[in-house]
Amino acid sequence: MNRLTIEIEPEQHRQIKTLATFAGMTIKEFILSKTITPSSVQPQQPADTTTRLLDSPKNAKRLREAISSKTKNHLIFETTEDLKRALGI
Repeated sequence: MNRLTIEIEPEQHRQIKTLATFAGMTIKEFILSKTITPSSVQPQQPADTTTRLLDSPKNAKRLREAISSKTKNHLIFETTEDLKRALGI
């Protein structure tokens, strides 16, 4: 197996990790799904990702904390399309 390493800003990493989490994927799965499309790479998507994430107490806690955090860089997106547009996806 080969390894791919890229250097990205911490904010870029956070954004990719957030998108992957909301897609129910690891960062590796998310990146591969955006660059390579064989069905063997893409995991089966749950019907409702939010419900699946909130079923996990750990994820539910993290999501509640993220939603309630107020920082100067805190952004609110009305739709996933707005989020994708902001991330350039």
